[in-house]
Amino acid sequence: MTTAPSSLLDEGYLPALARRAQADGFVARHRTLAHLRIGFRHSETGQRAWIAVTPDTIEAGQAGDAPFTFVGDESALQALASGFPFNRLVRQHRLSVEGDLRACVQNWLLIHAVLRLCAPRSE
Repeated sequence: MTTAPSSLLDEGYLPALARRAQADGFVARHRTLAHLRIGFRHSETGQRAWIAVTPDTIEAGQAGDAPFTFVGDESALQALASGFPFNRLVRQHRLSVEGDLRACVQNWLLIHAVLRLCAPRSE
């Protein structure tokens, strides 16, 4: 995104990311058979959100669960929203994965394809 919000969970951030992902060619190549919902949760407030990817649509929401959820504090979610790679945040123990770790690992390239769009871009 062009400017980083205070958090990935800010209202409107994930819907805007979903619109960018819907139009992205790299995401399109990696979602041909996808049926994936990526969850996000603030570890201190419990606030939740998700982004869902299917072959036809990408959408975001606040209510509901996901097979796996990235959980982190404000600084981790802010770093993620600024384009810091999710896998590095996990390796640094700033972000954890709850739920179906297998689904997360099996879909890491699609997760990367979507979340890389968080990085600021020059236009």
